[in-house]
Amino acid sequence: MKNRKIEKGVRVAIDIGGTFTDAVAIKPDGEILTAKASTTPKNLTEGVLNAVRDLEIEPQAVTSFIHGTTAGLNALLERRGANVALLTTKGFRDIYEIGRSNRPDMYNARYKRPLPLVQRRNIYEIDERIAADGSLIRPINSAEIRALYQQSLEGNYDAIAVCLLHSYRNSSNEKALKEILIQELPDIHVILSSDVAPEWREYERTSTTVVSAYVAPIVEEYLSNLEDRLKKEGINCPVLVMQSNGGVVSAQVARHLPVQTLLSGPVGGTTAGVAVEKSVKKILEEGLICVDMGGTSFDVSMVVDGAAQIELEASLDGHDLLFPAVAIHTVGAGGGSVAETSSGGLRVGPRSAGAMPGPACYSRGGNEPTVTDANLILGRISTEARLSGDLQLDLMKAKDAVDRVGQEIELEKTALSEGIVRIADSNMANAIRELTVFRGIDPRNYALMAFGGAGPLHAVALAEELEISTVIVPAYAGVLSAWGMLQADYRVDRSISHSGILGDLQDEFIIQTTQMLSTDAQTTLNLGQMPDTQYEEHKAADLRYLGQEYTLTVPIENLNNGWQNELRKRFDDAYMIRFGHCNRDETVEIVNLRVTVTIPNQPISHNRIKNESASNPISYEKSWSGNEWVDTPVYQRDNLKEDDPISGPAMILEPDATTYIPSGWQLQMHNEAHLLITRIDS
Repeated sequence: MKNRKIEKGVRVAIDIGGTFTDAVAIKPDGEILTAKASTTPKNLTEGVLNAVRDLEIEPQAVTSFIHGTTAGLNALLERRGANVALLTTKGFRDIYEIGRSNRPDMYNARYKRPLPLVQRRNIYEIDERIAADGSLIRPINSAEIRALYQQSLEGNYDAIAVCLLHSYRNSSNEKALKEILIQELPDIHVILSSDVAPEWREYERTSTTVVSAYVAPIVEEYLSNLEDRLKKEGINCPVLVMQSNGGVVSAQVARHLPVQTLLSGPVGGTTAGVAVEKSVKKILEEGLICVDMGGTSFDVSMVVDGAAQIELEASLDGHDLLFPAVAIHTVGAGGGSVAETSSGGLRVGPRSAGAMPGPACYSRGGNEPTVTDANLILGRISTEARLSGDLQLDLMKAKDAVDRVGQEIELEKTALSEGIVRIADSNMANAIRELTVFRGIDPRNYALMAFGGAGPLHAVALAEELEISTVIVPAYAGVLSAWGMLQADYRVDRSISHSGILGDLQDEFIIQTTQMLSTDAQTTLNLGQMPDTQYEEHKAADLRYLGQEYTLTVPIENLNNGWQNELRKRFDDAYMIRFGHCNRDETVEIVNLRVTVTIPNQPISHNRIKNESASNPISYEKSWSGNEWVDTPVYQRDNLKEDDPISGPAMILEPDATTYIPSGWQLQMHNEAHLLITRIDS
């Protein structure tokens, strides 16, 4: 055994969900292994290690370990982050608490703004000043900072957020302040706004810096613990972390910019959607609507023209964030969403049974009915299904749980189960409308790509409600977010605020500035001791008509002669597409310059063994069609023959998910193992 040669080059990715932790590994020969383990909320690392062990790979063979961490997001949502102090310019102490003074839910008379992460008593003013043009008016007074440390900061805080006025123009005062603080407080995280969000908009920059400081110690502790535990397991490769922008970086970079990890789990599915879109592009009219339904949440994102839709601002739990992130809309709708009575009616979610105790049918002590229990009762999940590899579902416990709620509103279990599923479907359809219809996008022009443990189960019902004619259930649907992380490029985004009129900009200055941003991004990517390789660089500018408040981001193809005129034309075209009109005679202003540097990852091939025999069901079960129980053939996904049509009702089983196809729809296996489900013309 000691002399046995271990084949190196195994790549592993982990995605932590609210109920299950997913693992995917790809071997050098293209073989893909998957595993699921129950998420361990009290210590997420345990669930990660359990999932890795279930892959049954040699730890020493792993040369790449990519992780989508929810440690920072959970700390933010559960309000258990660090005790943070905020240092800001004298006279601007109330910027963070005042915010934008807007009312997002204007018709809710009981609306209350989320409490700030830093109370006013923990905000300290610094007597310094940078002018709006970046010139230094008043430098940092080191004696003032040391006095503040001795009187207020020492021993009272876990992290310090620093956001000084106009530091996006000139960061010298912020950096000088940090140097003094780390001398006095070497074990405290000091987060600078000029590092995490070097852009104009004072409140958003402050909020982003505060959130980053709030989660920094949690992310640091989690990643350090994970690295230590992996080494003890025999996995000695560097840990890479998925970012909210859809790219990966080293754990070292993630510690430096923890705010960029907040959405790192959900974006893995969107990254996978980019890869899937390339393989099914011939059948698409526009792009993909990606829906990820797990045990706790339902995430919606979009892939258009071969790229994930990126937003430059985001909001999480009422906290505004200023960084590039995949546009994702999330609601509390998952397989574990609890059904309960409220004011005499039925309510489903957002409360979830989570991993423990989970749905009643898990037999882990849960006694509240969930969406999973309802699907099991309706026959849309096979009684032969095994979740997480070996979890057998208990139909009787599901019925008992649903009956208890049914007695309260006088509904028998079949009707109540159908109601639970329909309410969940309605909640999810509305979430899709938030990202499409509410933004002027017609979802009927897109295909719906469903994944996650519960996504394929509800996919066709969502398509019917939104009048979408094509559904795609990708290969490895149950663990697709982890699979997508293996597809992700190494990526770093850099930006800088720069005001000027398009057409009058100094070409030399723009070239020097973008080169500076590119060099900084390349240096950051190399922090993980990555081998020398070719970088891909993408430039863009945030533009607006003079006098407007908000901007559109437009790619800069090159900086050759005439680039400003070409950029102006593309801005007008983008404005026309986005808003339905444009003004080609109006002056256009530039607000920010952006550079994205990537190192492309190696694409993954499925390398699956194709089934040449006809697709034959392994059994028949009864499923509820809405008005009667019908015989439903049950198929194993691995046994489906390519291009062999299967009409609904039908059920497709695989280790990590179940796909349900109702009457009126037909399925075919794509040559890259994706399930293509289309409406049958009547």
